[in-house]
Amino acid sequence: MQLERIEERGVAALGVFHLLNPQLDEATTSPKISVFQGVATFALIASLLYLGAGILVPLVLAILLAFALTPLVTSLNRRVHLPDPLAVIVAVVLALAALGFFAYIAGTQIVNLTQELPGYRQTVLTKVASLQAQFGENTLFDQINSVISSVAEQTSGNDADAPRRPGEPIPVTISNQIGPIGIIGSVLGSIIGPVATVAIVVVFLIFLLLGRGDLQERFIRLVSGGRYSKTNIAIADASHRVGRYLLIQLGVNVTYAVLFGFGLWLIGVPSAVLWGLLIILFRYIPFVGALIIAVVPFLLAFAVDPGWNMLLLSVGLFLLLDLTTANVIEPRLYGSSTGVSAIAILLSAMFWATLWGPVGLILATPMTVCLVVIGRHLPQFQFFETLLGSEPVLTYSERLYQRMLKGDAEDAIDIAADYVEDHSTGRFLNEVMMPALSLANSELSDRPEALPQRRQLVRSFEAVINEVAPIQWPEQSKLLLIGGRTEIDECAATLVAHRLAEEELPCRVLPPLAIRQEAIGRLDLDGVEIIVLVFMGTDIRAQARYVARRLGRMSPDVRILVCALNEASGGETQETLHVDAIFRTVEDVVEGVLLRDMREQQVDRARAHKGKPFVGAGRGDDELGLAIQQIADDFDIPVAAINLLADERHLEDVDAYNLTSIVAETRQPLVVFSDAPHPLVGDNAYLQTNGIDLYAGVPLILSDGECVGALALLDHDPRTFAAEDVARLVAAADDLVLRFGGGR
Repeated sequence: MQLERIEERGVAALGVFHLLNPQLDEATTSPKISVFQGVATFALIASLLYLGAGILVPLVLAILLAFALTPLVTSLNRRVHLPDPLAVIVAVVLALAALGFFAYIAGTQIVNLTQELPGYRQTVLTKVASLQAQFGENTLFDQINSVISSVAEQTSGNDADAPRRPGEPIPVTISNQIGPIGIIGSVLGSIIGPVATVAIVVVFLIFLLLGRGDLQERFIRLVSGGRYSKTNIAIADASHRVGRYLLIQLGVNVTYAVLFGFGLWLIGVPSAVLWGLLIILFRYIPFVGALIIAVVPFLLAFAVDPGWNMLLLSVGLFLLLDLTTANVIEPRLYGSSTGVSAIAILLSAMFWATLWGPVGLILATPMTVCLVVIGRHLPQFQFFETLLGSEPVLTYSERLYQRMLKGDAEDAIDIAADYVEDHSTGRFLNEVMMPALSLANSELSDRPEALPQRRQLVRSFEAVINEVAPIQWPEQSKLLLIGGRTEIDECAATLVAHRLAEEELPCRVLPPLAIRQEAIGRLDLDGVEIIVLVFMGTDIRAQARYVARRLGRMSPDVRILVCALNEASGGETQETLHVDAIFRTVEDVVEGVLLRDMREQQVDRARAHKGKPFVGAGRGDDELGLAIQQIADDFDIPVAAINLLADERHLEDVDAYNLTSIVAETRQPLVVFSDAPHPLVGDNAYLQTNGIDLYAGVPLILSDGECVGALALLDHDPRTFAAEDVARLVAAADDLVLRFGGGR
């Protein structure tokens, strides 16, 4: 999976690189020159970063500290009402005091540990001897003994006054005496570098905090290019993410250090406070920082305890804390606060450590976060987010298309199954698979050289569909879907067929080969009433006209429809294509076919009952109309109506017709209130658009048992409609059936 993520980032980065360098697509520009320019630019920037480390490192440290201290300065301004310069000074002094306290405690612990080290020599030698006796002679143990002796001598020093054995030669030491000035120079030389760096960072930090508003305006002016809104969002996002990361990391590190130091103290490891303090700093180094410093207390536990319990407990404590923090606590606390992928953090740490040494390890993650945020909001730097960000660089449809194009059906099925599990099969087919086919149509031409790729994609497509959306195709149906030109068109026709199947409109799907010149004459059209030609491409006129002409001669009664799913074919009409209708989306096809099918059924039903039930549907001042008005008056409700399934005028309003269909299919009363939608109705556009607060409908069932429609009451004002009201409405419907429906 990691290799696939890297491959996806490479594909996306290549696309971004082309967007940033459109001249690559021109024939007059050589790709080698652009690649050379990119490598040269990267080498120049890396060289400047390396050579300018003395200036850039303090500046970057000051910027990151400014991110962390800005919330404190703002709080001092707003809550304590300190002037901005005083708030900045207070914040910096508090930070320096915390740093000084940290250094003092750590220095004290180091001095104490140095004095105690010689006393651990014998324990270590005893343990090494026992290991050597158990595992046999080994040069490794001899080297360990030599190192221990050397360290013990250096820490204990050579005592000139120690008694010498008889005959032992007197050691002679030759030394160059260094005067007071030399000693002072040596001391100053060792401390002036760190002190100067700290001073530069403090000065930078103060000026950054004091001039943060002016610096922000200058930065916006420099990089915005007139897009002030996006640049403001980018700066705010970067400040929030970096500041939040630094503060959360500090809180996690301090908590980790307290638990680790307290645990080591309970175990008995010397200088437990020191290791707790150092681990606060070292945990800013990604992945291995805590382990680097934890090795030292492990060695001390080995040296102090004659047995092995102290070492095992120390290692167990570290593993428990580190695994829990890295896998449970930090993912929950950070969430998407950094937005940087793990491999990007690792590569960034290696890059900055190479340029700036140990300081680069600490600065790697915050600087990478800044680059990702800038790339997220500023288009010219988008490649940073693509290469370093944690968000997927390819959409579901792009990932699915890539897998199908490679013939990786198993991985494509996994992607499809994950999406279906989180959403639904219908949304997968419409929102993932159809865009994937659009990508295939735009990249894979219908020329013979692209045929192997198209066939591989089709095989993967069929495997995915059979796994996540299997369907039983009928042997005969009145609806026939045919891919217009290529195998990709056939795949699109399959998706349309799945959508029609959801509406209980069975159909068959045929490949484009069925309407080729050499095969169209053998096409079986028995029982076929509608043929839908599905096209994903743009050049459809010649093919659509040819097929419409041939099929029209073969079966004049068959309706020929075209589903043109490519927006570039928007100029085509049913007149230019010589077909009965043209649709632009899958839903348009479904609605067109479904509406025609429903109309045919209702017209047939109306013909069967012509002149018998509810003539005129009560829309006039005849006896039926007066009876319906009387029902409205009896219920003190503004509107009462008879909605018939066979009424073509009612059929034109699909959402109103759906209410009547529910009543007819369930043969039960249906009461819908605007503030509590009915589970069978959901969000009905007819009710919402017309501001209907109450819909109450009961079925109209004739004497032969057929339900022909519903008697409905409509009110625009909120009101109650109790069970006795429903019973009264059912009785009114029965009365209408007896009087105007031919009896019951």
